[in-house]
Amino acid sequence: MERILLDENGFLRFTFVLAVHIFSGTLGYILEKSLLAALGFFFVPVIPLAIALINGSLYLQDIYELGDFSKAFNYLTHALFGLGGESLKISGGKRILKEGEVNTLDRIGGPGTIKVEPGNAVILETLLAPSRILGAGEHKISRNELLKDVVNLEECHGRIAEMVVSTQDGIDVKVCDIEFRFRIDQVVKKDGYFRTPANPYPFSVRAVYNLAYGRSIGADGKLGDWTKAVEGTVRGIISEHISTHELDALISPSVIEEHPLEILRDKFYKNRNKFKGVGANLLWVNVGSVSVVAEDIDEQRYHVWSARQSGGAKVMRAQGESENISSRERGRAEGQVILLKSIAQALSDINIGEKGDTARTAKNLWNIVLARTAQILESMTSIYSFDEDKEGQNGH
Repeated sequence: MERILLDENGFLRFTFVLAVHIFSGTLGYILEKSLLAALGFFFVPVIPLAIALINGSLYLQDIYELGDFSKAFNYLTHALFGLGGESLKISGGKRILKEGEVNTLDRIGGPGTIKVEPGNAVILETLLAPSRILGAGEHKISRNELLKDVVNLEECHGRIAEMVVSTQDGIDVKVCDIEFRFRIDQVVKKDGYFRTPANPYPFSVRAVYNLAYGRSIGADGKLGDWTKAVEGTVRGIISEHISTHELDALISPSVIEEHPLEILRDKFYKNRNKFKGVGANLLWVNVGSVSVVAEDIDEQRYHVWSARQSGGAKVMRAQGESENISSRERGRAEGQVILLKSIAQALSDINIGEKGDTARTAKNLWNIVLARTAQILESMTSIYSFDEDKEGQNGH
């Protein structure tokens, strides 16, 4: 309704000016009784109006750097009388302009017509406050409205080739090939996010305002790109996570613990509100790979790992050798027990102190001496062979 009233106001202004000219011409005819005088009186108000329009157009051409006088003149006549007017097409999240083209809707603002393609949204504002948000369609904008920003409602992709962060133990690591996908945040209904043929790109008005007014200004004084704003949030979460973990926990974590990079991926989805602060809904993220910046640190870690592995192998080998020696000594002790039992049995069979067969007694004593000698020889041989095996393993 407001847009129709604005068009009617322009027509009323044009009608009023025309009525003034007709009244002036009629008055001249009544006074002078001449058609020539009537024409003179008719065009008298045109002269100051033309001077005002020309001076106003030159002023607009200068302060907005329009370059073409006709652009400024058409804009001024359209603003005053609703005649003519520019149109601007919005597609792919951009204003569609030819190279070198100057459009007064883009440079100055309304009045005019904006044609918004599906998948785009336009933010309008006045000199005092935000005005409204326009979706797909053809829209009239008034004289006091400015084109603030254009939003792409389709999914966007971002990539960080490399970033350097310090770990908790003060070692610089680089995270490479970080990728993420996002889009404008949507309105959440009871049945979740929804899309319909009539509204294929639903969006949250609050998210669009956050996108337009929640971005920071760069060092060059320009407003940051939306993708850069989302990228800054991604960098912040990664930096916060890596700075609270040591290098070994990031590169070679324990098998029984959850991998720190998996924890980092979960953090992105737990911190969705940070992305909503810039009007984005994070859809997917790939953290990439983590590596040490300084090569000497990587080599030192390799040497430490090698020493740790070789130390573990030596401990296992020493445990095996000790168990081997223990089993041998245990077998030898059991053999000695059996030998002692056989000696005791032989002595009991000899019946020393009793009268008996002297030859049998001598034979039993000889058997005892031979058994003991065999035991000593076996013990000496086993120790010698064990020492040889040990020297051979060390030499290998």
